[in-house]
Amino acid sequence: MSINNTYVFQNIIIIINILFYIYIYIYIYVYIYMSTIFKYNDSIIGIRSNIQRYVYDYNNYILVLVKDIISKNNLSINVILDGDITLIDINNNKTIKLAINYEHTLVKEGGRSVARNTPMGNIKTDENNNYLVRIDRYSQLNSSNIIIDYSNPNIFNVKECDVYSDFSNKHIYIAPTLYENLYIERENRNIESLTTFINTNEPRRKELLEKISESTLNHRNINNCFEKSKIKELYQNTKVVINIHQTPHHHTFEELRCLPALQNGVIVISEKSPLNNLIPYNELIIWSDYNNIIDKTKEVLENYEEFHKKIFKEENIKMLKKMNDENKIELEKKIMNYISEE
Repeated sequence: MSINNTYVFQNIIIIINILFYIYIYIYIYVYIYMSTIFKYNDSIIGIRSNIQRYVYDYNNYILVLVKDIISKNNLSINVILDGDITLIDINNNKTIKLAINYEHTLVKEGGRSVARNTPMGNIKTDENNNYLVRIDRYSQLNSSNIIIDYSNPNIFNVKECDVYSDFSNKHIYIAPTLYENLYIERENRNIESLTTFINTNEPRRKELLEKISESTLNHRNINNCFEKSKIKELYQNTKVVINIHQTPHHHTFEELRCLPALQNGVIVISEKSPLNNLIPYNELIIWSDYNNIIDKTKEVLENYEEFHKKIFKEENIKMLKKMNDENKIELEKKIMNYISEE
């Protein structure tokens, strides 16, 4: 071998070694810093670690359901929960990939974060146009075996669009019943009216807060509370939560905020949302137009005891209590159907 060839060969070996260590670095970064992999009974579960704080509790709730299903059925499976994780050569278990949609699908034309090729759906807006069917992270979601969603209106909007039939077959509703126990006591609630707007410079939020400040409402906006236990304390000290759409275009009802509030005995006054009849607890929400929501809040607070008794009557409490069991049944059915397939 000539000196030149030897020199080239040595450089190739050096490059291969460098690439190998880069691969190891990326592997460690992805599997340690971007994901968490752990053993649960005879199963392996992989979850991504970089979960946004405002959806962390919902993600963790899904994880609890998965663990319950594994224990109940004595399963030996690999579960990837909402992450681009590859569990290879770990065992011979069947792997099931679950993804979670946290975003609005019911979006009007002109909305932000909407791809140009987003298809038009079949659900009408108030202006008698059609909502778009926006699916954020479509490729990741559709590569999963089960797609979990916090919203039935989201699911229906996708289902009614002919483009996403394969996606819809995997798309299921898991209500964000984040708290095991209900707290519906009416007394000792010191916050009369509450919003939890993080970005208060969003035009619609800013306008509402300015109008509230000019009104007689005793109102607070608290946007630094993200821990599940702290949110629970906040809600249990609150009479009314006001919920509005963040933008004039994104219209899926914010169940991730409103259902946990109901679980803690808060009256929810919300801006009207499309397909609200598909929300299981629709009749427990007080719906209002955006321009009338301050007056509606005043009305509710002036008749607080009456409204609270009507919303948190026995039959509604029973419905809220059984939603967690319905979640377990729905997810268990999907998981068991998938792992029984050849």
